[in-house]
Amino acid sequence: MKSTTSVITGIAALGIVSAAAFGVASLTPATHVKLAAVSGLSGSPLPQRPPLPADTTTSSPAPAPDLPSAEQLTTLCNQFTNPTGSYQSKANLVENGIDQRQGNAMDKILQKAQQNGNFPETFTVTDIQSTGANTASANVAVGGPKFPSPNVKTLDFTASGGNWMLQDKSALQLLEAVAAPS
Repeated sequence: MKSTTSVITGIAALGIVSAAAFGVASLTPATHVKLAAVSGLSGSPLPQRPPLPADTTTSSPAPAPDLPSAEQLTTLCNQFTNPTGSYQSKANLVENGIDQRQGNAMDKILQKAQQNGNFPETFTVTDIQSTGANTASANVAVGGPKFPSPNVKTLDFTASGGNWMLQDKSALQLLEAVAAPS
């Protein structure tokens, strides 16, 4: 009985090796092969190998080297909306800087948002996309204690001198999002 099983196993192995030697490339993977019961040998089917576990590892694609990371843009948003710093300290965070009239208005908006309890705010940056040479866009969800739900804005960023900064229009959009619940 054992010799018959050994002969059948040997013939099957020889067939697989021969097929591989002759370049058969479309063999069914071993996890999908089912052995038929050989009747008359022992009365029970041959044991089957359990299927191999599926690959459960997940990996996210690495960001393109010319795009900012979510952490970089989150830091930028936090620095720009910090209610304790004056607009002069934030001029390098906005493309083309911040003029005095805009800066004074920005400082008042941020201070009022702080008085209204909007801070601390959180920023969740997702979907960072290249929009051209040294430019990117990202969805930024602004949340905080007074926000019933995150306020999501698509903001544009520019790289200059190795640093990412908000484009002018996006700086205003972020300021509006921060002040929204007040």
